[in-house]
Amino acid sequence: MRTAGAILPRVNRIVPLLAAALAAGSAAAEPLVVGSPLPALSLEDQHGERRALDASLSLVLFSRDMDAGAAIKEALAEDGQAFLERHRAVYVSDVSGMPRLVLRLMARPAMRNRPYPVLLDEDGAATSDFPSQEGRVTLLFLEGGRVARVAHAADADEVRTLVGEQDEPTEEGAE
Repeated sequence: MRTAGAILPRVNRIVPLLAAALAAGSAAAEPLVVGSPLPALSLEDQHGERRALDASLSLVLFSRDMDAGAAIKEALAEDGQAFLERHRAVYVSDVSGMPRLVLRLMARPAMRNRPYPVLLDEDGAATSDFPSQEGRVTLLFLEGGRVARVAHAADADEVRTLVGEQDEPTEEGAE
């Protein structure tokens, strides 16, 4: 039988390790802010193809709920693939709140009709540090693999405006 005196030194060695592990875990959950490096991520799109987020990107469009997802879908409705290519952008969606059965049988098949990739975080872990606001699209503007600006858009028009894709009024007779 072990005595408390024999167990105590082992506990004293384990406690600091556990504290360090917890601190590292909570640090990883801090939201991305200006200056943060974009985490190296690889996610599957709606077709099951693995795609990486890397330093070549200039923009990440991110949704964590249905309202934000609907705004991105509308913003990309006309020329989604060209929009993403033009802005060196990706669309990432945290679908962890969706029941697995609904995702597999309804949502993912419906997303396959979209002519652009939607990178899916099915368990929420990969995008846990992405900032978000309920019902709003998160736009992460990137420079050299780091977050240069964070913005949130309420609708498709605001997404396009923030990205610089707003419709400019034309003047008749202007040369």
